[in-house]
Amino acid sequence: MTQRELIIEQTTKMFVNHGVKAVRMDDIAHELSVSKRTLYELFGDKEELLYLCIKHFIEEGRTRRQKQIAEIEKDLEIMLFSVRDMISVAPVSARMRRNIKRFYPSVFQRLEDDAQKASRDDLKRWLEKCVEQGYMVPTSNCDFVAKVLYESVQGIMVSENMESDNTMHIVSMISYSLVIFIRGLCTMKGIELIDRCFDKYFGDIPTPNTL
Repeated sequence: MTQRELIIEQTTKMFVNHGVKAVRMDDIAHELSVSKRTLYELFGDKEELLYLCIKHFIEEGRTRRQKQIAEIEKDLEIMLFSVRDMISVAPVSARMRRNIKRFYPSVFQRLEDDAQKASRDDLKRWLEKCVEQGYMVPTSNCDFVAKVLYESVQGIMVSENMESDNTMHIVSMISYSLVIFIRGLCTMKGIELIDRCFDKYFGDIPTPNTL
């Protein structure tokens, strides 16, 4: 691992643990035992370092998901897994996204531009395979549905509601809302699969009316 890669990896942990605004270049230099001059020579400024760190954070999560997805045969179940995985990191991801949007809008826009096409393409591909496999109704407009799902999740991630003290209530509402939306697009075959798999992915999340 190069010095640049090591700095990105370690600084990513600092941003996740302490917040993107709180971590200064001075803190990074002290924690990693490097000079500020080295940081500026390698990255130019904090915004560039932040952009690279968040890309690293996203790519690590994507790589982890791809390994787990490889073991799942049915694309509808992959969608359920992906929703559950997104929910599991929602409080951390939402906090970082809000703060980046608030304090570093140019970084936020670059990250949005990077993520939007890849995420929507993944969703559209899974949706099309669900239709082919008979889990979703053929009339489903996969491009439109992918857009709605993506923008719903992104809207949730920057919502002030994610700052609520009752984070579990928010997580529960997100989980059940997304699953109900996906279930509404399904054939009976798809509904039966969702019902069989629900406890596997969401059994540990309380229903909204029990919170």
